[in-house]
Amino acid sequence: MKKKRFHACLLSLALAASTSALPALPQGNLPVRGPDYFRDAADLAGVLGGAHAIRVLCNGNEDQYWRRYMADLLAVEAPEPGNLRSSLVSAFNQTYSQTSDQFRICDGRAVEAEARFARTGEQIAGRLASHYFPKDARRGGGGFE
Repeated sequence: MKKKRFHACLLSLALAASTSALPALPQGNLPVRGPDYFRDAADLAGVLGGAHAIRVLCNGNEDQYWRRYMADLLAVEAPEPGNLRSSLVSAFNQTYSQTSDQFRICDGRAVEAEARFARTGEQIAGRLASHYFPKDARRGGGGFE
């Protein structure tokens, strides 16, 4: 159940960000990315890296479930080479390595850690989505509820 909400938040984020590339939208309506946004994006990338490490441990290298979410995050938030993309990839890889070192066997502890990563990712994705859809803008009319 929690994974579905996390996926919905991540999908909302992806859809919101992809609409920012449409030329018909006035650029003045898009929020400026500040330090909180960059921190959350890197944190989400790290969470995806940790969850991916456990998935691979438990299900084998063929399971690219969380890595696909990372690829989507990169495609939407940092499609071009640059500092943001580098920091997201670095956060993913660093947490992947740390988690791989921490969990050597797939047991209940590892499965619970993946669930914790998913819950944390859901919270972060929600914050990132609110960057594109702030609550004040939704209440001001003209938006959607």
